[in-house]
Amino acid sequence: MRTFNFFDYLPQKYQAIKPEDNKVRTFIYNFKDGYKETAIQAAQLVCNLLWRWYSHNCSEYTIACVPASSEKEYRHRFSYFAAIIANNCCEENAMKHIHVIGQREAKHRVANHIVSEDNYCISLDNDFFAGRKVIIFDDLITTGTTARKFETALKSAGAEVKGGLFLGRTVKGIYKNSFWGRFAAHSLYM
Repeated sequence: MRTFNFFDYLPQKYQAIKPEDNKVRTFIYNFKDGYKETAIQAAQLVCNLLWRWYSHNCSEYTIACVPASSEKEYRHRFSYFAAIIANNCCEENAMKHIHVIGQREAKHRVANHIVSEDNYCISLDNDFFAGRKVIIFDDLITTGTTARKFETALKSAGAEVKGGLFLGRTVKGIYKNSFWGRFAAHSLYM
């Protein structure tokens, strides 16, 4: 799947070197928290890009937001954003055709990140997605595993997945607790 991201996202565990690093972090966190102002800004980015790429054929595509950890979280994070996209790009809103059943729980460990999906599944409206050109959207892409799983589910529902749009792509930096991370925190560039 081809992907496009608007920003490079430097996780909190890394030292921010440029002022933009913290601006992008704040933008992503605010989007995840469902702030309407941030949803509007994100929707404007996506709409402008879709209009630039597809012009008046924009309505032939459907944005499908990658399901969050629960139905409540999914609706909170993406409903307002998806409504703006659907309205501005003259496309159908896929939100009412995607449902999260149960809850996905992250179990953080020191060396790895484990996600429990025992009580979690996604329900898609096959009639809605059959033959539809879909662009996957999420706030962040790191390894792409979640997006690929969602792509597989959409294809199983009959959708033609064209690619993925992401606000940010996770990049690596200098760990805050390393020598260089502490050095950067006190450098003249901050």
